[in-house]
Amino acid sequence: MNIDPERFIDLVVKGESLRIAYAVRPGTGRPLLFIHGMGSSRWAFLPQLQAMHVENPLYALDLPGFGGSTLPRVRQQVGDFVLAVLGFVETAELERPVLVGHSFGGLVAAESAISAPARIAGTVLAASAGWCVPEGAFEPTPWVWVNRLGIWLTSTNWVGHRILSGLGVDPSQLTKQDRRRLRYGWRRAREMARMGRFYHTERMAERLQAAGVPTVVIAGRADRLFPLPKVIQGVGGRFPLWVMESGGHLVLDQDRATFLDLLERAVIRVQAGPSPTK
Repeated sequence: MNIDPERFIDLVVKGESLRIAYAVRPGTGRPLLFIHGMGSSRWAFLPQLQAMHVENPLYALDLPGFGGSTLPRVRQQVGDFVLAVLGFVETAELERPVLVGHSFGGLVAAESAISAPARIAGTVLAASAGWCVPEGAFEPTPWVWVNRLGIWLTSTNWVGHRILSGLGVDPSQLTKQDRRRLRYGWRRAREMARMGRFYHTERMAERLQAAGVPTVVIAGRADRLFPLPKVIQGVGGRFPLWVMESGGHLVLDQDRATFLDLLERAVIRVQAGPSPTK
């Protein structure tokens, strides 16, 4: 199916007009909405949008301050991203979508579902933030211009390849298109340059369970940013937790066939409703 890579939708979040960029693969049935991680963009999910064996309409958005979306005037908090996601769901008329979030996008997906469980059918949280404090995460300085310079420099091949290797991705296995979309997401992460400390949320698993939102967690065995033992502790047995043995933090790009299989099974699982945690 053909993907429309660049559409825009206008939202008003806390009185400010924002233009949100998104991609869509048309389909029928329940929509899936993909939410990218920190230092990324909607194109993080390009391989999945192209390869998923489902009829569902697939959407991937750029969060405010990332990719092609507007950077708000004021530094955002987690609740601001939630308002943008729910505003997108309403304005695009998505009927109870499944939210698929990677890394920080998983935290935003979970918090969106907690905030409006009647409007969200379920969540698939891949290498997600929110279960524990990240280890070795990007630490911005107090000066936004310094952070922007650092982001630009670390997107160069020499440094960027080392960062990717540390996250478990072999840069030599990436295509030119892969490198281009990863670099685009990193360089356009304008909110990341001013965010201060990494976003944090309390008791996410407990609150998500209380909201009654069907959820599947996908974790990488070798994830250094969110180590598996801490993720297991944070999830606390409340949701099915599937471990990708070949995965680090960038599970989307490390073993795409395995991740795609897990993702499609997870979508089926959450659409079936709450079920035992296994």
